[in-house]
Amino acid sequence: MARALIAIGALLGLAFAILAVVVFATRSEDRVAVDDLLALELTRAIGSSDRVDLRSLAGSGWDRVLIVAPGTSRAAISRALGSEFKGDLPFGSSGELLVFADGDVLVRFADYRGRATFSGFERPIAELPRERAVLRVNAARVRAQPG
Repeated sequence: MARALIAIGALLGLAFAILAVVVFATRSEDRVAVDDLLALELTRAIGSSDRVDLRSLAGSGWDRVLIVAPGTSRAAISRALGSEFKGDLPFGSSGELLVFADGDVLVRFADYRGRATFSGFERPIAELPRERAVLRVNAARVRAQPG
């Protein structure tokens, strides 16, 4: 009787191990959370500086940034990104989104949480290459740096 219980326990443990491997190997991320720290740093930088260099603020690993107007549909963001946009915004987010991409792959994204207005950008989605990803802030208006 004891050997039968040990054998059943071993088979049950093996079955759980196989299940864990299958779940781990076939998992895919459904949604990507907003980068809260980047959102706060972006909001603080826009509120306290006249020049915001997104290249240093957002780190490396991306080659373009999409500046997305509030209320833009997920489908429109996906078209501009070149792949499905799986970003998940915090409740009550109402500012512009900055979507950092490497080719058509979402690297990270943040929402602007301040009161400044973005103007002079193509609407609903503007795209800036990494080498031109610098914003100018003047009288609570955010624009792309010329050049």
